[in-house]
Amino acid sequence: MTNHAEEMMSALQLGQVDQAQKAFDLSLKEDSDDLVFSLAEDLYAMGFVDESKQAYQQLLAKHPDEDQLKSSLAELAIEEDQLEEAQDYLAQISPDSEAYLQSLLVKADLYQQEGLQESAELSLTKARQLAPDEPIVTFALAEFYFSTGEYNKAISLYRSLLLQGQRRIAKVDMAARIGTAYAAVGNVENAIAYLEQIKPLDLTIDTKFQLAFLYQEQGQIDQAIDLYEEILDQDPHYTSVYPLLGQAQEKANEKKGALQTYQAGLSYDQTNPLLYRLTGNLAFQLADDSLAEESYKKALALDDLDLTTIAALADFYLAKHDYDQTIRVIKEAGEKDLVDPKFNWDLARAYHAKELDEQAKPYWQQAFEDYPADTDFLHDLADWYHETGQIAAEKETIERLLAITPDDFEMEGRLADLED
Repeated sequence: MTNHAEEMMSALQLGQVDQAQKAFDLSLKEDSDDLVFSLAEDLYAMGFVDESKQAYQQLLAKHPDEDQLKSSLAELAIEEDQLEEAQDYLAQISPDSEAYLQSLLVKADLYQQEGLQESAELSLTKARQLAPDEPIVTFALAEFYFSTGEYNKAISLYRSLLLQGQRRIAKVDMAARIGTAYAAVGNVENAIAYLEQIKPLDLTIDTKFQLAFLYQEQGQIDQAIDLYEEILDQDPHYTSVYPLLGQAQEKANEKKGALQTYQAGLSYDQTNPLLYRLTGNLAFQLADDSLAEESYKKALALDDLDLTTIAALADFYLAKHDYDQTIRVIKEAGEKDLVDPKFNWDLARAYHAKELDEQAKPYWQQAFEDYPADTDFLHDLADWYHETGQIAAEKETIERLLAITPDDFEMEGRLADLED
Protein backbone atom coordinates (compact mmCIF):
# COMPACT_ATOMS: atom_id res chain seq x y z
CA MET A 1 0.00 0.00 0.00
CA THR A 2 1.29 3.43 -0.92
CA ASN A 3 2.05 5.95 1.81
CA HIS A 4 2.88 9.19 0.08
CA ALA A 5 1.60 11.05 3.15
CA GLU A 6 4.53 9.71 5.14
CA GLU A 7 6.89 10.61 2.29
CA MET A 8 5.59 14.19 2.39
CA MET A 9 6.08 14.53 6.12
CA SER A 10 9.63 13.17 5.84
CA ALA A 11 10.41 15.59 3.02
CA LEU A 12 9.06 18.52 5.07
CA GLN A 13 11.23 17.55 8.01
CA LEU A 14 14.26 17.55 5.70
CA GLY A 15 13.27 20.88 4.16
CA GLN A 16 12.77 19.31 0.72
CA VAL A 17 9.89 21.54 -0.41
CA ASP A 18 9.64 20.36 -4.02
CA GLN A 19 9.75 16.70 -3.00
CA ALA A 20 7.10 17.37 -0.35
CA GLN A 21 4.80 18.95 -2.94
CA LYS A 22 5.19 15.95 -5.26
CA ALA A 23 4.44 13.53 -2.42
CA PHE A 24 1.40 15.62 -1.44
CA ASP A 25 -0.02 15.49 -4.97
CA LEU A 26 0.53 11.73 -5.10
CA SER A 27 -1.05 11.28 -1.65
CA LEU A 28 -4.25 12.94 -2.82
CA LYS A 29 -4.31 10.66 -5.87
CA GLU A 30 -3.17 7.33 -4.49
CA ASP A 31 -3.28 7.18 -0.67
CA SER A 32 -6.22 5.79 1.28
CA ASP A 33 -8.79 8.21 2.68
CA ASP A 34 -7.57 7.48 6.20
CA LEU A 35 -4.01 8.45 5.27
CA VAL A 36 -5.19 11.62 3.54
CA PHE A 37 -7.27 12.55 6.60
CA SER A 38 -4.30 12.01 8.93
CA LEU A 39 -2.12 14.04 6.57
CA ALA A 40 -4.65 16.89 6.58
CA GLU A 41 -4.59 16.94 10.40
CA ASP A 42 -0.79 16.88 10.52
CA LEU A 43 -0.49 19.64 7.94
CA TYR A 44 -2.93 21.85 9.84
CA ALA A 45 -0.99 21.32 13.06
CA MET A 46 2.19 22.40 11.20
CA GLY A 47 0.53 25.51 9.78
CA PHE A 48 0.09 24.35 6.18
CA VAL A 49 -3.47 25.64 5.99
CA ASP A 50 -3.89 25.64 2.21
CA GLU A 51 -2.69 22.05 1.76
CA SER A 52 -4.76 20.87 4.73
CA LYS A 53 -7.84 22.53 3.31
CA GLN A 54 -7.26 20.97 -0.09
CA ALA A 55 -7.05 17.50 1.46
CA TYR A 56 -10.20 17.96 3.55
CA GLN A 57 -12.14 19.33 0.58
CA GLN A 58 -11.17 16.34 -1.55
CA LEU A 59 -12.34 13.99 1.20
CA LEU A 60 -15.60 15.90 1.63
CA ALA A 61 -16.28 15.64 -2.09
CA LYS A 62 -16.03 11.85 -1.72
CA HIS A 63 -17.89 11.73 1.61
CA PRO A 64 -20.42 14.61 1.61
CA ASP A 65 -22.15 13.32 4.75
CA GLU A 66 -19.00 13.21 6.86
CA ASP A 67 -19.59 15.99 9.40
CA GLN A 68 -16.11 15.73 10.94
CA LEU A 69 -14.72 17.05 7.67
CA LYS A 70 -17.17 19.98 7.73
CA SER A 71 -16.12 20.83 11.27
CA SER A 72 -12.44 20.71 10.31
CA LEU A 73 -13.05 22.86 7.23
CA ALA A 74 -14.97 25.35 9.37
CA GLU A 75 -11.97 25.56 11.68
CA LEU A 76 -9.70 26.22 8.72
CA ALA A 77 -12.08 28.87 7.38
CA ILE A 78 -11.94 30.69 10.72
CA GLU A 79 -8.15 30.51 10.54
CA GLU A 80 -8.34 32.28 7.16
CA ASP A 81 -10.93 34.78 8.45
CA GLN A 82 -13.53 33.32 6.10
CA LEU A 83 -16.29 33.54 8.69
CA GLU A 84 -19.27 33.14 6.38
CA GLU A 85 -17.74 30.00 4.91
CA ALA A 86 -17.22 28.66 8.43
CA GLN A 87 -20.86 29.37 9.27
CA ASP A 88 -21.99 27.47 6.17
CA TYR A 89 -20.04 24.37 7.14
CA LEU A 90 -21.24 24.45 10.76
CA ALA A 91 -24.87 24.97 9.78
CA GLN A 92 -24.76 21.60 8.01
CA ILE A 93 -23.97 19.72 11.24
CA SER A 94 -27.09 18.62 13.11
CA PRO A 95 -27.33 18.03 16.88
CA ASP A 96 -27.58 14.28 16.41
CA SER A 97 -24.28 14.12 14.52
CA GLU A 98 -21.23 12.51 16.09
CA ALA A 99 -19.33 15.66 15.10
CA TYR A 100 -21.78 17.97 16.87
CA LEU A 101 -19.67 18.26 20.03
CA GLN A 102 -16.60 19.32 18.06
CA SER A 103 -18.72 21.70 15.99
CA LEU A 104 -19.84 23.46 19.18
CA LEU A 105 -16.22 24.14 20.08
CA VAL A 106 -15.51 25.44 16.58
CA LYS A 107 -18.69 27.51 16.68
CA ALA A 108 -17.57 29.08 19.96
CA ASP A 109 -14.30 30.06 18.29
CA LEU A 110 -16.28 31.57 15.42
CA TYR A 111 -18.49 33.56 17.78
CA GLN A 112 -15.43 34.91 19.59
CA GLN A 113 -13.95 36.00 16.27
CA GLU A 114 -17.17 37.89 15.64
CA GLY A 115 -17.14 39.43 19.12
CA LEU A 116 -20.25 37.52 20.22
CA GLN A 117 -19.02 36.50 23.66
CA GLU A 118 -22.39 35.43 25.07
CA SER A 119 -23.03 33.16 22.10
CA ALA A 120 -19.54 31.69 22.46
CA GLU A 121 -20.15 30.96 26.14
CA LEU A 122 -23.51 29.37 25.31
CA SER A 123 -21.88 27.02 22.77
CA LEU A 124 -19.18 26.01 25.23
CA THR A 125 -21.55 25.44 28.15
CA LYS A 126 -23.78 23.36 25.86
CA ALA A 127 -20.73 21.31 24.87
CA ARG A 128 -19.86 20.73 28.52
CA GLN A 129 -23.42 19.63 29.28
CA LEU A 130 -23.08 17.06 26.50
CA ALA A 131 -19.64 15.89 27.63
CA PRO A 132 -19.00 16.94 31.25
CA ASP A 133 -16.05 14.55 31.62
CA GLU A 134 -14.33 15.42 28.34
CA PRO A 135 -11.12 17.30 29.28
CA ILE A 136 -10.81 19.21 26.00
CA VAL A 137 -14.33 20.61 26.44
CA THR A 138 -13.69 21.72 30.02
CA PHE A 139 -10.37 23.19 28.90
CA ALA A 140 -12.04 25.13 26.08
CA LEU A 141 -14.54 26.67 28.50
CA ALA A 142 -11.78 27.47 30.99
CA GLU A 143 -9.76 29.17 28.24
CA PHE A 144 -12.82 31.18 27.25
CA TYR A 145 -13.30 32.48 30.79
CA PHE A 146 -9.55 33.14 31.09
CA SER A 147 -9.54 35.16 27.85
CA THR A 148 -12.58 37.20 28.90
CA GLY A 149 -11.23 38.01 32.34
CA GLU A 150 -13.64 35.82 34.33
CA TYR A 151 -10.73 34.42 36.27
CA ASN A 152 -12.58 32.82 39.19
CA LYS A 153 -14.67 30.72 36.80
CA ALA A 154 -11.53 29.80 34.87
CA ILE A 155 -9.71 28.78 38.07
CA SER A 156 -12.52 26.42 39.05
CA LEU A 157 -12.41 24.67 35.67
CA TYR A 158 -8.62 24.45 35.50
CA ARG A 159 -8.56 22.99 39.01
CA SER A 160 -11.15 20.38 38.00
CA LEU A 161 -8.83 19.35 35.17
CA LEU A 162 -5.92 19.02 37.58
CA LEU A 163 -8.06 16.79 39.80
CA GLN A 164 -8.67 14.60 36.74
CA GLY A 165 -4.92 14.28 36.31
CA GLN A 166 -4.86 16.63 33.31
CA ARG A 167 -1.73 18.69 33.88
CA ARG A 168 -1.12 19.81 30.27
CA ILE A 169 -3.55 20.23 27.37
CA ALA A 170 -2.60 21.72 23.99
CA LYS A 171 0.83 22.59 25.46
CA VAL A 172 -0.86 24.67 28.19
CA ASP A 173 0.13 23.97 31.81
CA MET A 174 -2.91 24.06 34.09
CA ALA A 175 -0.85 25.18 37.11
CA ALA A 176 0.55 28.07 35.09
CA ARG A 177 -2.93 29.14 34.03
CA ILE A 178 -4.24 28.93 37.60
CA GLY A 179 -1.28 30.89 38.90
CA THR A 180 -1.77 33.59 36.28
CA ALA A 181 -5.49 33.76 37.01
CA TYR A 182 -4.90 34.09 40.76
CA ALA A 183 -2.42 36.87 40.06
CA ALA A 184 -5.02 38.65 37.94
CA VAL A 185 -7.53 38.67 40.83
CA GLY A 186 -4.87 39.86 43.29
CA ASN A 187 -4.39 36.60 45.18
CA VAL A 188 -0.60 36.72 45.11
CA GLU A 189 0.02 33.92 47.62
CA ASN A 190 -2.07 31.39 45.69
CA ALA A 191 -0.57 32.59 42.41
CA ILE A 192 2.94 31.94 43.68
CA ALA A 193 1.94 28.57 45.14
CA TYR A 194 0.69 27.32 41.77
CA LEU A 195 3.49 28.80 39.67
CA GLU A 196 6.05 27.21 41.98
CA GLN A 197 4.55 23.81 41.14
CA ILE A 198 5.90 24.07 37.60
CA LYS A 199 9.15 22.20 37.13
CA PRO A 200 12.08 24.54 36.37
CA LEU A 201 12.63 22.93 32.96
CA ASP A 202 8.96 23.53 32.09
CA LEU A 203 8.94 27.18 33.13
CA THR A 204 8.59 29.41 30.09
CA ILE A 205 10.48 32.68 30.18
CA ASP A 206 7.17 34.58 30.43
CA THR A 207 6.07 32.47 33.40
CA LYS A 208 9.43 33.08 35.07
CA PHE A 209 8.89 36.78 34.59
CA GLN A 210 5.45 36.62 36.13
CA LEU A 211 6.68 34.58 39.09
CA ALA A 212 9.56 36.99 39.66
CA PHE A 213 7.16 39.93 39.55
CA LEU A 214 4.89 38.22 42.10
CA TYR A 215 7.86 37.55 44.38
CA GLN A 216 8.65 41.25 44.18
CA GLU A 217 5.05 42.20 44.94
CA GLN A 218 5.10 39.87 47.94
CA GLY A 219 8.35 41.34 49.24
CA GLN A 220 10.40 38.22 48.46
CA ILE A 221 13.11 40.38 46.96
CA ASP A 222 15.98 37.89 46.88
CA GLN A 223 13.86 35.31 45.02
CA ALA A 224 12.72 37.98 42.59
CA ILE A 225 16.28 39.13 41.88
CA ASP A 226 17.51 35.57 41.33
CA LEU A 227 14.72 34.84 38.85
CA TYR A 228 15.09 38.15 37.00
CA GLU A 229 18.82 37.51 36.61
CA GLU A 230 18.09 33.99 35.37
CA ILE A 231 15.77 35.44 32.71
CA LEU A 232 18.45 37.88 31.53
CA ASP A 233 21.03 35.10 31.39
CA GLN A 234 18.59 33.26 29.16
CA ASP A 235 17.63 36.29 27.05
CA PRO A 236 19.30 39.68 27.68
CA HIS A 237 16.90 41.23 25.16
CA TYR A 238 13.95 40.63 27.52
CA THR A 239 13.93 44.35 28.30
CA SER A 240 10.85 44.32 30.56
CA VAL A 241 13.08 42.80 33.23
CA TYR A 242 15.57 45.65 33.63
CA PRO A 243 13.31 48.24 35.35
CA LEU A 244 11.89 45.65 37.75
CA LEU A 245 15.24 44.05 38.53
CA GLY A 246 16.74 47.47 39.20
CA GLN A 247 13.91 48.41 41.53
CA ALA A 248 14.29 45.10 43.37
CA GLN A 249 18.00 45.76 43.74
CA GLU A 250 17.27 49.23 45.10
CA LYS A 251 14.91 47.63 47.61
CA ALA A 252 17.76 45.31 48.62
CA ASN A 253 19.99 48.39 49.01
CA GLU A 254 22.13 47.34 46.04
CA LYS A 255 22.06 50.80 44.51
CA LYS A 256 25.20 50.57 42.43
CA GLY A 257 24.04 47.23 41.06
CA ALA A 258 20.67 48.75 40.28
CA LEU A 259 22.28 51.60 38.36
CA GLN A 260 24.28 49.07 36.34
CA THR A 261 21.06 47.18 35.63
CA TYR A 262 19.28 50.29 34.34
CA GLN A 263 22.23 51.18 32.15
CA ALA A 264 22.46 47.61 30.85
CA GLY A 265 18.78 47.82 29.95
CA LEU A 266 19.40 51.06 28.06
CA SER A 267 22.13 49.36 26.04
CA TYR A 268 19.39 47.10 24.64
CA ASP A 269 16.54 49.60 24.58
CA GLN A 270 17.34 53.28 24.18
CA THR A 271 13.69 54.18 23.60
CA ASN A 272 12.50 53.42 27.13
CA PRO A 273 11.74 56.64 29.06
CA LEU A 274 11.09 54.68 32.27
CA LEU A 275 14.64 53.31 32.29
CA TYR A 276 16.03 56.81 31.78
CA ARG A 277 13.88 58.18 34.61
CA LEU A 278 14.89 55.38 36.99
CA THR A 279 18.52 55.99 36.04
CA GLY A 280 18.05 59.69 36.78
CA ASN A 281 16.44 59.05 40.16
CA LEU A 282 19.18 56.69 41.26
CA ALA A 283 22.01 58.83 39.90
CA PHE A 284 20.53 61.75 41.88
CA GLN A 285 20.60 59.63 45.05
CA LEU A 286 24.20 58.63 44.32
CA ALA A 287 25.18 62.29 43.81
CA ASP A 288 25.97 61.83 40.12
CA ASP A 289 24.24 65.07 39.14
CA SER A 290 25.46 65.08 35.57
CA LEU A 291 24.05 61.60 34.86
CA ALA A 292 20.83 62.44 36.68
CA GLU A 293 20.13 65.58 34.64
CA GLU A 294 21.15 63.93 31.37
CA SER A 295 18.91 60.93 32.06
CA TYR A 296 15.86 63.04 32.90
CA LYS A 297 16.33 65.07 29.73
CA LYS A 298 16.64 61.92 27.61
CA ALA A 299 13.46 60.56 29.17
CA LEU A 300 11.60 63.75 28.31
CA ALA A 301 13.03 63.75 24.79
CA LEU A 302 11.22 60.44 24.33
CA ASP A 303 8.05 61.48 26.14
CA ASP A 304 7.69 65.17 26.91
CA LEU A 305 4.28 64.57 28.51
CA ASP A 306 5.58 62.22 31.20
CA LEU A 307 4.45 64.09 34.31
CA THR A 308 6.41 61.84 36.69
CA THR A 309 9.68 62.64 34.95
CA ILE A 310 8.87 66.36 34.77
CA ALA A 311 8.21 66.37 38.51
CA ALA A 312 11.45 64.49 39.16
CA LEU A 313 13.45 66.98 37.08
CA ALA A 314 11.82 69.91 38.89
CA ASP A 315 12.69 68.35 42.25
CA PHE A 316 16.25 67.78 41.03
CA TYR A 317 16.72 71.42 40.10
CA LEU A 318 15.13 72.55 43.36
CA ALA A 319 17.49 70.36 45.38
CA LYS A 320 20.44 71.78 43.43
CA HIS A 321 19.21 75.34 44.20
CA ASP A 322 18.73 76.02 40.51
CA TYR A 323 15.48 77.89 41.08
CA ASP A 324 15.18 79.42 37.63
CA GLN A 325 15.29 75.97 36.04
CA THR A 326 12.78 74.68 38.59
CA ILE A 327 10.35 77.43 37.65
CA ARG A 328 10.99 76.95 33.92
CA VAL A 329 10.29 73.20 34.00
CA ILE A 330 7.05 73.63 35.92
CA LYS A 331 5.83 76.56 33.82
CA GLU A 332 6.50 74.63 30.60
CA ALA A 333 4.52 71.72 32.01
CA GLY A 334 1.62 74.06 32.74
CA GLU A 335 1.66 75.26 29.15
CA LYS A 336 1.01 71.65 28.15
CA ASP A 337 -1.82 71.37 30.72
CA LEU A 338 0.28 69.03 32.85
CA VAL A 339 -0.47 69.57 36.52
CA ASP A 340 0.95 67.99 39.65
CA PRO A 341 -0.10 69.24 43.12
CA LYS A 342 3.54 69.31 44.19
CA PHE A 343 4.29 71.90 41.52
CA ASN A 344 2.66 74.59 43.68
CA TRP A 345 4.83 73.63 46.64
CA ASP A 346 7.97 73.61 44.47
CA LEU A 347 7.13 76.99 42.95
CA ALA A 348 6.47 78.45 46.39
CA ARG A 349 9.89 77.34 47.62
CA ALA A 350 11.64 78.42 44.42
CA TYR A 351 10.17 81.93 44.43
CA HIS A 352 10.83 82.26 48.17
CA ALA A 353 14.46 81.25 47.65
CA LYS A 354 14.71 83.99 45.00
CA GLU A 355 13.23 86.41 47.58
CA LEU A 356 10.13 86.89 45.42
CA ASP A 357 7.64 86.32 48.22
CA GLU A 358 4.74 88.13 46.59
CA GLN A 359 5.00 85.67 43.71
CA ALA A 360 5.47 82.80 46.16
CA LYS A 361 2.37 83.66 48.21
CA PRO A 362 -0.39 82.27 45.93
CA TYR A 363 1.56 79.05 45.47
CA TRP A 364 1.85 78.55 49.24
CA GLN A 365 -1.90 79.04 49.48
CA GLN A 366 -2.65 76.61 46.65
CA ALA A 367 -0.20 74.05 48.02
CA PHE A 368 -1.91 74.23 51.43
CA GLU A 369 -5.17 73.12 49.81
CA ASP A 370 -3.41 69.98 48.55
CA TYR A 371 -1.26 69.27 51.61
CA PRO A 372 -3.21 70.42 54.69
CA ALA A 373 -2.01 67.44 56.75
CA ASP A 374 1.46 66.89 55.26
CA THR A 375 3.95 67.52 58.07
CA ASP A 376 6.86 68.28 55.73
CA PHE A 377 4.78 70.89 53.94
CA LEU A 378 3.53 72.39 57.19
CA HIS A 379 7.14 72.71 58.38
CA ASP A 380 8.03 74.59 55.18
CA LEU A 381 4.93 76.76 55.44
CA ALA A 382 5.62 77.64 59.09
CA ASP A 383 9.20 78.59 58.14
CA TRP A 384 7.92 80.80 55.32
CA TYR A 385 5.45 82.55 57.62
CA HIS A 386 8.26 83.04 60.14
CA GLU A 387 10.69 84.46 57.58
CA THR A 388 8.07 86.82 56.17
CA GLY A 389 6.98 88.02 59.61
CA GLN A 390 3.47 86.51 59.58
CA ILE A 391 3.48 85.52 63.24
CA ALA A 392 -0.24 84.71 63.65
CA ALA A 393 -0.21 82.48 60.56
CA GLU A 394 3.00 80.82 61.74
CA LYS A 395 1.42 80.07 65.12
CA GLU A 396 -1.73 78.66 63.52
CA THR A 397 0.34 76.43 61.20
CA ILE A 398 2.46 75.08 64.07
CA GLU A 399 -0.68 74.31 66.07
CA ARG A 400 -2.05 72.41 63.09
CA LEU A 401 1.22 70.51 62.79
CA LEU A 402 1.31 69.61 66.50
CA ALA A 403 -2.24 68.29 66.28
CA ILE A 404 -0.86 65.76 63.80
CA THR A 405 2.54 65.11 65.45
CA PRO A 406 2.30 66.11 69.12
CA ASP A 407 5.79 64.73 69.83
CA ASP A 408 7.47 67.31 67.58
CA PHE A 409 9.34 68.96 70.45
CA GLU A 410 11.15 71.43 68.23
CA MET A 411 7.86 72.87 66.98
CA GLU A 412 6.45 72.73 70.47
CA GLY A 413 9.33 74.94 71.61
CA ARG A 414 8.77 77.36 68.72
CA LEU A 415 5.10 77.65 69.63
CA ALA A 416 6.01 78.35 73.25
CA ASP A 417 8.37 81.13 72.13
CA LEU A 418 5.62 82.68 69.99
CA GLU A 419 3.20 82.66 72.89
CA ASP A 420 5.63 84.37 75.29
